[in-house]
Amino acid sequence: MQTDLKEAFAIPRFTGARFEAHTLPVDVARDLAAYEALIVDLAKHLYLQANPKRKRVPRGFSDNFRLDIERIEEGSTKPHLVAMAVAGGLFGYLGEAQGYFGQARDLVAECIAAPANALPESFPKELLSHFNQLGRSLREGEAMELPRRHRQDGAVLTPTKRKELVLAAEKTYEKEAKLSGVIMEVDWAKSTFRLHLIDGGQCTVTMPESTRETVRKFGGRERHQVVLKGVAAYDSWDRLKSVITVDSLEVIKNHAISSRLDEIAKLEDGWFEGGGFSLNKEYLEQIADHLADYPDDVPLPLIVPTQDGNLLLEWQAKGFPSLDIDLANMQASFHVFDETGEDVERDFDLKGEDDWRLLFRFLGEHIKGELA
Repeated sequence: MQTDLKEAFAIPRFTGARFEAHTLPVDVARDLAAYEALIVDLAKHLYLQANPKRKRVPRGFSDNFRLDIERIEEGSTKPHLVAMAVAGGLFGYLGEAQGYFGQARDLVAECIAAPANALPESFPKELLSHFNQLGRSLREGEAMELPRRHRQDGAVLTPTKRKELVLAAEKTYEKEAKLSGVIMEVDWAKSTFRLHLIDGGQCTVTMPESTRETVRKFGGRERHQVVLKGVAAYDSWDRLKSVITVDSLEVIKNHAISSRLDEIAKLEDGWFEGGGFSLNKEYLEQIADHLADYPDDVPLPLIVPTQDGNLLLEWQAKGFPSLDIDLANMQASFHVFDETGEDVERDFDLKGEDDWRLLFRFLGEHIKGELA
């Protein structure tokens, strides 16, 4: 019966706010998988460099090699990585390949520690693309430090260093992205859509099958903002060049209304020249949930807080329509001047879905045309 053997390999150290509890966030564990992939590819390269008559590495060179987390040590977060191998494997960690994996480990550390314009000559440029994955989960202020052989100081990989390493060989580098904008110009034949970003830029996105219904429903509807999370390519100036993958596509319906209510929720007592009550956040959340379904064919209102802790909605439309919302009682009073100048008033309960549907239908009928 073959037994897995293990040997200490490396103890990277993660620093930053997320690691102060001496735990390893799940998304950061992906960096360790990327580290393993780089070690394997670099070990293969080093073998071929040392054996120029060989066209390929021997069969089984890396099949039995893997890195496992044996334990996590305190001191920020320090996962102890051990190299595992199957005893008796043709080229397991204990066989001919052993030295190349160790060399690869040391060379990766030296590459990270070196200035981007003076990288070790023995590190192949084509493998610098691995840093698109290695370190991708690191946030600003975080770092992954790798030990260096015969050195007290480690090799520190930060988001900035990762970017420099990739750009030393490529024109763009990849990082996790969160893009906000509006879905426009859908091309169903190519399965792409154009995302108009809130900062004024644009990008073409290849839509995964899981997002097609969202794109179909909200494409071209400018009031509804989407938040795309995934991986994107950026140039050295951090300008977006392309979207590589889409992990999720979240819709923020009637974004302008949602954002305005978020601003109002931050008001504290005394917000109006020393007076004015703050608005109940729980009630505001209920209003925001319902106003997310505000109809596309009705002009958007101006939403203002009132000093007594309630809301006033006003429209720049004929008759100067307005809606006072009493948050505590979930009731609303609508007012508008008709064509003869007479008051038109109506009260609404806002306690259920049917009440809101009635209100939206009424607004559609009584808010006509914007002011010149």
